[in-house]
Amino acid sequence: MRFTVKNMTYLTSSPKWMLGVSCLSILLLLSFASCTKNRECDELFARADSLMDTRPDSAIIILEDIRSGKFSLTKSDKMKSLLLLAKAQNKAYATMPDDSIFEEVVDYYDRNGSPNDQVLAHYLHGCISRDLNDAPKALERYMEAVAHADTTTSDCDYSTLHRVYGQMAKIFSLQNLPKEEILSLEKAGYYSLKAGDIRNYIRYIELHVRPYYELDDTAAIFETTFRARDLYLKNGFPKEAASVYPSAIFIRLKQGRYEEAHAMMEDFECHSGLFTNGEIEPRRRQYEYFRGMYFEGINQLDSAEYHYRKALAYGFQFEGCKGLLSLYSTKGNLDSVKKYAPLYMQSVDEANAKLQTEAVLKMKALYDYSQSKKEADNQKRKAERWKLILFMVLLMALCGFFVLRNRKNKIVNKKIQEIELLQNTIALMEEGKDSPNDRLDEFEESDIVNRLRQKAGKKENANVAELGELRNTAAKHLPAFIQALDNTDYELQNHEILLCILIKVGFRPSEIAILMNMTPQNISNLRARLNKKMFQTEKGAKDFDDKIINLASS
Repeated sequence: MRFTVKNMTYLTSSPKWMLGVSCLSILLLLSFASCTKNRECDELFARADSLMDTRPDSAIIILEDIRSGKFSLTKSDKMKSLLLLAKAQNKAYATMPDDSIFEEVVDYYDRNGSPNDQVLAHYLHGCISRDLNDAPKALERYMEAVAHADTTTSDCDYSTLHRVYGQMAKIFSLQNLPKEEILSLEKAGYYSLKAGDIRNYIRYIELHVRPYYELDDTAAIFETTFRARDLYLKNGFPKEAASVYPSAIFIRLKQGRYEEAHAMMEDFECHSGLFTNGEIEPRRRQYEYFRGMYFEGINQLDSAEYHYRKALAYGFQFEGCKGLLSLYSTKGNLDSVKKYAPLYMQSVDEANAKLQTEAVLKMKALYDYSQSKKEADNQKRKAERWKLILFMVLLMALCGFFVLRNRKNKIVNKKIQEIELLQNTIALMEEGKDSPNDRLDEFEESDIVNRLRQKAGKKENANVAELGELRNTAAKHLPAFIQALDNTDYELQNHEILLCILIKVGFRPSEIAILMNMTPQNISNLRARLNKKMFQTEKGAKDFDDKIINLASS
């Protein structure tokens, strides 16, 4: 019986033992499956990231598959998938995420991400605003991206950083701010070189030609053109090297220096990929007018007429009529002069109207009506207030139209105060050369400092114009301090200089965070990074404040 009982006892307890083993096995299998899926997810992230530059459309497919629900994603995975998806969509010129959705991504990486993650998140956030035609917001977000960059580390993402400055240059170009565009292009080129991206480095040099043309700086145009050409050739880009000439060709033709123009034209026509199946590429067809100018200049008038008429056929009414009017005046063909004179004047009026319309649209592009409307609806604003805002924006555009109405061939927009970021500090410092010592007491009592103290007390952000005024006033009253900050070894950005000025005049970090629309933690991190960057010490933010307060003190 004991044996039987023992066996019965054993048999009775056996199912419990087997149940425990089964549960453990299931847990192990689930854990193994989870790890396997996580590894697969990580591999897909890496695969998508590797395809960004060459096949962004394929990266989008992979990332959408990750987000389809087949994986159990952590919060970190969800944010990473959204960040990489936005990056791929931006590269593929596809529709990017909704602004409000991406706000969560930016907030997440501001709290949890590395500086490189933060730069990328704010850059993509700016690109979303760009696609929404909200230029001021895009510019603000690009500046935030720059503010998060840590250029003191060996793994700094210079590739994204040069793209940030490239996008800033585009905004300044659209708003006809050539000096600001040049400064942004210089930064973009510097960081593309740091990233080892030689092709984009040369491209940023080439892009200087447009703002130099706006500034009518002929010497700089030719210096930049030939520098870019030589660098392209040196680094194995012959097609790009031959494509740099159009502005230089046009200038030489206007100057009557036809031999120099012809040498550049030959290179351009033979090596730039100008022709497709014997026809000029659509985006370059204005070049027919250049060819007409050249042949007219060397007195081959039949050839000149052929190319002017080609320009007309391609839709370049202004250029074609201008060329033919000049040609028939040279020939003494009065009937043709009578025919083309009114056509030319009509084309001038049409060209002016087009330029004026573009000027209005550029002003209008500073504001995104649909986005503003959406924000107004979200905040439950009254319809009357929205109508008033719309009316004011249209009124500003109308005022701009009349201001620019009489401009003929060149539209120069007034600087929009909200995006006037870069000030002429050197000129202002020169005004204070007779007073070499800083006058901190005068600066502390200045109108802009008092206004900013009031804003900080009310927890209101300072706008771009006010921060620009602060820098200008500091240059007048603290020339030695500003000169010390402009030390080329520091390479300080605009927001970093503003931070130093606010510290110098006695603002607390919490007040600076409010005024500059940053978090206190960002301000603390920025001060610590600047301490390392400027003074080669890692003692922290408080030590940096002490050094800035004593910088250039007499």
